Amino acid sequence: MLEIFKTLPAGGTIFNCLAVIFGSTIGLTAGKFIPEKMHDTIFNCLGLFTIYVGVNMMLSMKHSIAVLLSLVLGAVTGEILGIETSLNTLGDRLKARLHTSNGKFTEGFVNATLLFCVGSMAIIGAIEDGLRHNPEILMTKGIMDCIAGSMFAGSYGIGVIFSVVPLFIYQGAVTIAASWLEGVITADMYANISGIGGLMIMGIGLNMMKITRLRLGDMLPGLLYLVFFTMLFA
Repeated sequence: MLEIFKTLPAGGTIFNCLAVIFGSTIGLTAGKFIPEKMHDTIFNCLGLFTIYVGVNMMLSMKHSIAVLLSLVLGAVTGEILGIETSLNTLGDRLKARLHTSNGKFTEGFVNATLLFCVGSMAIIGAIEDGLRHNPEILMTKGIMDCIAGSMFAGSYGIGVIFSVVPLFIYQGAVTIAASWLEGVITADMYANISGIGGLMIMGIGLNMMKITRLRLGDMLPGLLYLVFFTMLFA
């Protein structure tokens, strides 16, 4: 199977998206048998585990000041550009077009998009696939996303499946651009990307548990600022 995806352009991303669709479909089917009163319990468990994943990623950062500056400037930039608002609007439009009454459609779409796109595996895996035509990292991520997608879809509904659209665009674009980044991405950048991604993923967990209402989509430009600040602090 690995050889097939090696021959495809952005093969790792294609596998990742198919895995999310497969897992989410299973979750939608199984979710019908979960009583409504158990949803909060499941959300809290998912939130706790998401925070744990975020903490593990966060601890790998090399330059905490670079990560902090990138996070703050990224959030300001995202707020100005209205990234979070745009994601919510896209989710609402998809919901309206599909004529679904699922009240958690947009929330599921936004949270799943952030969870699948923000992590360092998405960036590092896409770069590896672009530079070396090696989709193994993204295929591993795809299996993890398949499991997460099944749990998310069971609670949030069909909006989770549509997260594959921004996932495909995002990872595919990074894969295509990877050849331009050769010699620029360093080990410290990988570590700091993991750090800032971990902070955002922790935010997803806190939002899922209704402890905070962080506008995490607005923080995404911080990943771009991080390249500059890592080079500055290296």
